[in-house]
Amino acid sequence: MIRSILLFVLLLSIPFTLSAQNEIERERISLQGLQEFGFTANIEGSRTIADSEHLTPTVIRQLAIDRLVESNINYIADEEVQSSADVPFLYMHINAMQLENGLVPFSIQLRLYQPVRLPLNRDLRTSASTWETGMVGIVSQDQLQTINFAAEELLVDFIEDYYRANPRRARGR
Repeated sequence: MIRSILLFVLLLSIPFTLSAQNEIERERISLQGLQEFGFTANIEGSRTIADSEHLTPTVIRQLAIDRLVESNINYIADEEVQSSADVPFLYMHINAMQLENGLVPFSIQLRLYQPVRLPLNRDLRTSASTWETGMVGIVSQDQLQTINFAAEELLVDFIEDYYRANPRRARGR
C-alpha cells in the first residue's frame, strides 16, 4: 500500500519537474547568439550596510566586469547601455538588512534583460528578463565581503550557462 502511494506521488510530480526543466532550458536558449551586454548592480540595505566599504555597487560591478573580461565575454560600457533600450544587460540586485543581533540576512538576484516585442500589445518594444538565478544567505556584520563572493558565484553560473548556449564562443576562450 505504501509503495503504491509513493509511486502515485512520484508519477504526479514528474510533470512538475519536467516543466521546471523546460523553463531552465528556455532560459539557457535565450542566451544563444548573445554577443555582448552591459552590467549594472544595485544594493538595498540599512545605513550600516550602505556605509560598508566592502559591499558597494562599485565593488560588485568591478568584480563582475573583471570576471566577464577574464571569461572573454564582451562587455558594453554603461553609456551605451543607458542610451539604448536595445542593448541587453545583466542586472544584479542585492538586498541586505542589519538585524539587532549583528547578523545580516541577504538575497541576491541576477537577471539578464533583453529587448523584446510584445505581439499582443501592438508589437510594443520593451526589455524583459530572459534568464535569472538567485540565492539567499546570512552573514555577520564583519563578513559582508562574503556577499561579494556569493554574487561572484552567481555570475559564474551565468557564464557557464552562456557558454552552454554558445559552445563555439567557449572554444575561443
